[in-house]
Amino acid sequence: MRKLCPLCGPKLSAFCMVMSVWGVIFLGLLGIFFYSQAVTLFPDLNFGEEPFRPLVVEQKYADKATQCWIAAGMYLVTLILVLWQNKYNTTGFLGTT
Repeated sequence: MRKLCPLCGPKLSAFCMVMSVWGVIFLGLLGIFFYSQAVTLFPDLNFGEEPFRPLVVEQKYADKATQCWIAAGMYLVTLILVLWQNKYNTTGFLGTT
């Protein structure tokens, strides 16, 4: 069976691995803080022309928390891909059959 070609080299995979780990940690924590409705994150909620109501604020916090967790999940998928590439680069496969 033929091996898959590498998508990125060892340096790029190491850099992406560090950035992905940082993205998962940062966005995971940011999602937790939005979920707990941290007051310091209130300016990051976009209201537009909507009237100010407590239920709207709670929904905005919940939406932002969900968005952060989705982005953290995307970074986690990137981390898994980069870990696979890093393992591929260190084992020395050159795509031979």
